[in-house]
Amino acid sequence: MNNINNFDNFETNNFETIINSLPVDKLREYLLNQTESLFESTLIRVLFGNFDIMGADPLILYQNHFILFHILYKLQEDFEKDGLYLHIHFMRIKTLPYPANEKCRFYNDELGYFCNEKTSGNSKYCEFHLRELNNMVDGLSIKYFYLDESNFYKIDKKNAEAFINGTWEILANYNDFKNNFAKLELNETYDIELIKKQFKFLAKKYHPDISKENHKKFNEINNAYRMIIKMIPVFK
Repeated sequence: MNNINNFDNFETNNFETIINSLPVDKLREYLLNQTESLFESTLIRVLFGNFDIMGADPLILYQNHFILFHILYKLQEDFEKDGLYLHIHFMRIKTLPYPANEKCRFYNDELGYFCNEKTSGNSKYCEFHLRELNNMVDGLSIKYFYLDESNFYKIDKKNAEAFINGTWEILANYNDFKNNFAKLELNETYDIELIKKQFKFLAKKYHPDISKENHKKFNEINNAYRMIIKMIPVFK
């Protein structure tokens, strides 16, 4: 069984049963044999066979997405034992070897390489990136969202449609999407609460009532915030 559509009712099949039905070893081998970054859509077809992504029901497509990312994060842990880093992003999925011992493992997603600066003690990161660990925490929150199998059943069709539509819009307007995060002085994140917190901080800092000179800046961060919230669904 290689297609999630073969399950008549997800609620009557436990998550482990679904995972065990899929060709995870085939996906692992495919990842190890690729040298270029991969789109999520490519790996969905590897894992689920001849799956019609464009014509799929949004809820089924979201469930395919969740299962793929759950497996990828599990593989990420396995690959690390073999000295390999599995980078996971829906537009950029890639396996590459970690730097040598005592070299910083911080991976710059946009530039596509590790920091490689010298570390101290048993740390995996250089002094600079140790100070940047707050930015890495958000990545962990995404990871553990997908590793928590209960989240597979929490999203309904309405929110699945919002998620899928948001993803297509991100793909079509990715540069604008990244620029909006820059305007909010944030790294790219799907943590809605973090985005809201940062917007409130900047809105207070640049509120037009404080200074008329802030009006342009306030409008800029307000527009950036509204666009990001529109693109990213709220998981409830």
